[in-house]
Amino acid sequence: MASGLTPLTLLLLLLLAGNGASSNPNTASYSFSDPKGEIEGNIMEGDTPEIHTVRYVERAFTLLPTTNPTTNSTTNLTTNSTTNSTTNSATEVTASTADEPTTQPTTQSSTDLPTQAAPEPFCPGPGTPCSDLESHLAEAVLGDALIDFSLKLYGAFSAVKEAETNMAFSPFSIASLLTHVLLGAGNVTRRNLETVLSYPKDFACVHQALRAFTSKGVTSVSQIFHSPDLAIRDTFVNASQTLYGSSPSVLGNNSDANLELINTWVAENTNHKIKDLLDSLPSDTRLILLNAIYLSAKWKTAFSRNKTRVEPFHFQNSVIKVPMMTSKKYPVAHFIDPTLKAKVGQLQLSHNLSLVLLVPQTPKHRLEDVEQALSPTVFRAIMKKLEMSKFHPTLLMMPRIKVKTSQDMLSIMEKLEFFDFSYDLDLCGLTKDPDLAVSAMQHQTVLELTETGVEAAAASAISVARTLLVFDVQQPFLFLLWDQQHKFPVFMGRVYDPRA
Repeated sequence: MASGLTPLTLLLLLLLAGNGASSNPNTASYSFSDPKGEIEGNIMEGDTPEIHTVRYVERAFTLLPTTNPTTNSTTNLTTNSTTNSTTNSATEVTASTADEPTTQPTTQSSTDLPTQAAPEPFCPGPGTPCSDLESHLAEAVLGDALIDFSLKLYGAFSAVKEAETNMAFSPFSIASLLTHVLLGAGNVTRRNLETVLSYPKDFACVHQALRAFTSKGVTSVSQIFHSPDLAIRDTFVNASQTLYGSSPSVLGNNSDANLELINTWVAENTNHKIKDLLDSLPSDTRLILLNAIYLSAKWKTAFSRNKTRVEPFHFQNSVIKVPMMTSKKYPVAHFIDPTLKAKVGQLQLSHNLSLVLLVPQTPKHRLEDVEQALSPTVFRAIMKKLEMSKFHPTLLMMPRIKVKTSQDMLSIMEKLEFFDFSYDLDLCGLTKDPDLAVSAMQHQTVLELTETGVEAAAASAISVARTLLVFDVQQPFLFLLWDQQHKFPVFMGRVYDPRA
C-alpha cells in the first residue's frame, strides 16, 4: 500500500417520502404571484419576517374587517335619507337614533366573510457571509464543539456495539454531514442539531469554519442527490455550492442507473476503498445526503518491515500472536494518566496529524474503564499535556491495524436523543416539501496502519536517551487521529483484535 496510515469513512443519509410527517393544524399552504421574487419560504402567524415580505403578503391577501368607520358613516347617511323620504313622522325618530353607533341597518354574518389561509411557518435562511476575522474566531469554537461531539459519539457507538469488538468512526465526517443538513434546517430541527453537535445557539460562521478544517492529508466532500419531483430551494443550492463546493444532483427515473451514479461517486471520493456502498436503491427515494472523508498520512519516522515480528497480544482473557511493528528508538511523546490508569502516547504523522493511543496501564486494567473515565474535561487535559510533552526515543511495539466497520447511524442518533430524522424532520430551508423522513443513515470506515512512511530530516538529530523508555501496545487500546493545527479528532475508535 502506498501510505502508512490510510483511514477513510463514508456517511450516507437517505431520505424517503414520509407518511408520518407532523403538520400544524393552524397552518395551510397557499400560492400567489411573486414578480419581484421577494417571498420565499414560509411565514407563521406571530413571527416577524422582513418588512418588505410582510407588505407583499398584505397586497396579495386582504381580509375584510368586521367593522369599518367609513362604511358606518355611509350607511347612516343612506338610512337617514331613505327614512326622510318615506315618512315625515319618522324623520325625527330616525334622526335621533342615527347618531347612536350601536345600530347598523345592514349587517354581515361573520360566517359569510372570506377566510384567509393561515401563513406557513417562517423558515430561517442559510445565513449571511462571514468576514475572515469572524470565520477565524468561529474555528476555535468549532474545534471545542467537535471534541464534545466526538466523545458523545464514542459513547453512543460503544452502547450499540457488541462488547470487546473493534470500532472506528469519523466524528469529523458525521459532523460535516449534519452541519450540511443544518444549512437547510427549520427552527426545531436546527435547535436539536445544534444541541447534538454541541454548537452554541445560532452558531454564526460554522459552515465557513468547517470549510477551513482541512489539510493536505484529509479530503472531505459532501454531495446531495434528489428525485426529480423534489424541488430544492435556490437559496440552498447557492449556499451549498459556496460553502461545500457542491450543488445537488438530480437522480433519473432508472433505479439501476441511480445506484451506479451514487456508488461511482462514493468510489471516486474514497480512493476506491468503498466501491459498492449500496446494494439497491428504494423506488421511493427522495433525498440522499453523502459525506466521504479520506485520510492518507505517512509516519514522520518510518518503521522498518525487517523489524516487524510476531508478538503476544492480550485478547479476551487469552493471548494471541500478531505482527508487531517494532522500533528501539522511535520518537514518542508519552506519559501515564492517573485518572484513566492508562498509558497515553502520541506518534507524529505527516500533514500536521498525529496518532494518539490510550492503552490500559497493565493487562489487569480494562479498556472499558478507560472509556467510562474519558470525560471531556479529562480528554482536554490529556491533549493539553501531550501538546507540552517532548518526543523521546522509545522502544515502541505496536500492532499493525486494519479495521473496517459499518454502522446504522439512526440508532446512534437515537442514542444521542435526536429523533427528528424519524419523526419531525424540518428541512424547510432545503425544500418546500414537508413529507420527508430519513429511511437510512449509514457510516462506513476503513482504517489501515502499516510500516510504510517517510523519515523526517529531524530524525537524525535525535539524541540517545540514557535509559531506555518503553511504550508497548500489547492489549486492547483506544486511538484517535488528531488534527494538531485545529485541535480536533478526525477519527476515533478502539482495537480489541488487530487481526480483524
